[in-house]
Amino acid sequence: MLVDELGGQLDAVLDFGAGVSSASEIMAARREGLFWTKALPASVLGADWVKAQRGPFPDQRFVATGGMTAHTVSAFLAAGTRVVARGAAFDDPEENRLVEDLLRS
Repeated sequence: MLVDELGGQLDAVLDFGAGVSSASEIMAARREGLFWTKALPASVLGADWVKAQRGPFPDQRFVATGGMTAHTVSAFLAAGTRVVARGAAFDDPEENRLVEDLLRS
């Protein structure tokens, strides 16, 4: 379960919401003990960015957020993202149906 895996970092991730979009920002987060960070805006960074960051930071855990859609989830998960978050997409009934289908598969 995600909560078990996050351990003591859950509060830091949810409250602080460390967002990263560069290796320098990942290093700064790590200095603060944050190994779970939000990659944002993920839709701009792209799944390849996550994959590239996993090279020098193999133990960093990313939450992809910002512009995520049902069509991009698979690529981000394949790249090593641990969690994909949606916000505004919840307002789109077609997106919701696609996500439900994805979760069933």
